[in-house]
Amino acid sequence: MRNNIDLNTFQLKTYSIELPFTRLKLGVDNVRLDVYISSEFRKVTERFVFELIIKYAEASAPFIINPEINWFKETSEFQRLCNEVLTDGVNTAKSESEIQIDFLAQTALVKMLTEEIQNQYNEAIQHCKNVIRKQELSHQMEETLKLREEVASIIQRKNQIVRNVGAELFEYFIEVQNDVNKLRTSNFGDDATLPEELFSNPILQMATHSDGFFMIENYVLMGHRLEDPVNYNTLINLLTAFLSRKDRQPEKNKAPAAEKYHESLKNYITPFDTRTDGWIKHVDNIDKLFNYFESQEGLKQLKKGNATSREIQTAKKAVRKQKRLLNQIFKLISKEKMISGIVAAYLIQPIFERYCPPLSPQECLQYLVVPKARKNTVRKLKRFKKYFGKSFPLSPLRRTIRSVQTTSRTAQKKYLLQFLRDFSKYHRDLRNNLLIRESSDSINITTDEKIINLSRSNHCLYEFKLSHEDVFDKKPIINHAVLKADVRGSSTIIKQMKSKKLNPASNFSLNFFEPISKILSLYGAVKIFIEGDAIILSIFEHQDTPGRWYSVSRACGLAINILMIVRKYNKTNRKKGLPILELGVGVGFSNGSPTFFYDDENQIMISPAINDADQLSRCDKTLRQHLSKEKLPFNVYELQPALNPETSILFNHKTLRYNVKGIQLSLKGFKKLSKEIHLKRLECQMPEVGNEMLIFYTGKFPTTAGNFQRLIIREAFIPEISIKDLSTIGQTENKYYEVCTNQKIYEHVKKTIKEP
Repeated sequence: MRNNIDLNTFQLKTYSIELPFTRLKLGVDNVRLDVYISSEFRKVTERFVFELIIKYAEASAPFIINPEINWFKETSEFQRLCNEVLTDGVNTAKSESEIQIDFLAQTALVKMLTEEIQNQYNEAIQHCKNVIRKQELSHQMEETLKLREEVASIIQRKNQIVRNVGAELFEYFIEVQNDVNKLRTSNFGDDATLPEELFSNPILQMATHSDGFFMIENYVLMGHRLEDPVNYNTLINLLTAFLSRKDRQPEKNKAPAAEKYHESLKNYITPFDTRTDGWIKHVDNIDKLFNYFESQEGLKQLKKGNATSREIQTAKKAVRKQKRLLNQIFKLISKEKMISGIVAAYLIQPIFERYCPPLSPQECLQYLVVPKARKNTVRKLKRFKKYFGKSFPLSPLRRTIRSVQTTSRTAQKKYLLQFLRDFSKYHRDLRNNLLIRESSDSINITTDEKIINLSRSNHCLYEFKLSHEDVFDKKPIINHAVLKADVRGSSTIIKQMKSKKLNPASNFSLNFFEPISKILSLYGAVKIFIEGDAIILSIFEHQDTPGRWYSVSRACGLAINILMIVRKYNKTNRKKGLPILELGVGVGFSNGSPTFFYDDENQIMISPAINDADQLSRCDKTLRQHLSKEKLPFNVYELQPALNPETSILFNHKTLRYNVKGIQLSLKGFKKLSKEIHLKRLECQMPEVGNEMLIFYTGKFPTTAGNFQRLIIREAFIPEISIKDLSTIGQTENKYYEVCTNQKIYEHVKKTIKEP
């Protein structure tokens, strides 16, 4: 076989998921990880899953415990508590700076839910048997017989019931996951989220993943036995060897299968190839490699359009490569005599339910493509005719046999293409199921108080619980952020309002202080000091409450909102002909508890973060007069004047600060922010700023209401300037940080990171 197609030209994507627990501490048995999940959540889940079992069992009235169940209420309660438990996992992972704790929480919940479906199915069967026993005592034999037949049907339909319950339960779980993923991304970045199909995997609920009914419903009919017409093991080895052979990766990185291609196909034994396996599990790669039918249609559209000759030639080459690859894999599978089975696996779908039961779907498939199996199948159908009270005409099967035999080669290739897609999805889910099972086996979800206490005392118990409101503020403060807004122009406004016989107190209260007070709870902030020309607010972080450890990010978000309130206030003042307020905001941080003392009943707080915020909120008058005339793209600038010993005594501070309608964040604050949320670093140019390369950091944080707000932080070096004309002399190594509020910057950054 010619090997002149380089797979690297197809830009194949690889599929890889890991659930590592290697950095976590083993439990008391030194084998598994001890996990405790909220007992309240477990009880709610048990009740909810039991009701789902009864629902999908289509149980009659005597078996129904809660006939007036409110499904919306039950579902909402399950999802609310599930959200809290998963959020606790994220917060614990954040507090320990260990993402594997979050992976553990997700895997433990999947294990709990999967096991609960089986447990509650058994509970439901036992419940039904208890109902029948009570019915027997009443000597209503006819009714008892009906109930026994119903339970027998529920037992016979176990796989279907369990599948349906699992599908609905994990649909709710995935909705919760998608919500909590916003918090994960905020804290750990995009790579911290696990793909949805890991949890929507239908194989998770199956005791046996090769059940024919299950395969037809979710994938395509294939088996794992040698006698099955379409054999999974043969196909995965064949496809792995085929792609390994085509892979032109350097020899040292290639699997041994590439060199022993023909032997691999002959013996169906291929060493595991991580690279190739990752390609097979990515379903979209199938079309990239083999779907020349779709590419031909695309080529036709290019010819009809205004495509260049180069684009058309590139498209033609892609079609030729895909066609050659499909022909090659088609030839290999044909040699294994599986093409007819693959075609039949799709043609059987409209008719198999006529014969199953008593036949299994695999027996139907064998009848279509294995002539030797037909006599036994016919005998079986005749034998079961009297038990089922109906005949099983063979004419639909015979017509399907003719359809399989007369399927054109082109149609066979199209069926093969569809099969490879379904096979890829099944292989991916099979591997994901194995990953979940292996990870689950390493977890001990314990409800035994002795083990819980022993594990907890040895600091090896991972607990994922529900939140407890109003407990956090009783725990000691471990650090805090301070926001100071330096309000300028309030005295002038008060004077002018009084001259116009207007009430400045009510004006400030209704339009300024009250709107600010209303949003404090959204950021978990408290008032430290408020006057007409100064506002000092603080956000505390308390011990053992990692879900609230966003003091700096929330202070920055609060500062942005305060500036928005001031803009609205100024808009009103302009209409009244009054001067506007000017604000400069500083955000400081202290890695420790503040000091409190009391003057009578008034609490007074002392903290170095207040001093930092005070400095950052100020604006040098000379700098303000000079720079306010210019159209500046940013609101904060920090400059270092070049001073000699004689002139240095004229300056109280080493740097000059310009902060007009801006927010400056301290260096300590920025470092803390980097730990609070995942910040993405961007280097870019903005035409309205000039040719200077700008550095931004961006990320999202959660408010106390659970909404997410984006922050953009500008990092810049402090330039050294001449005090005569403020011209730049050089660049220092020191940096300063501005919380950006310019909408154009937000639009530019969102476009850069491709956020909708």
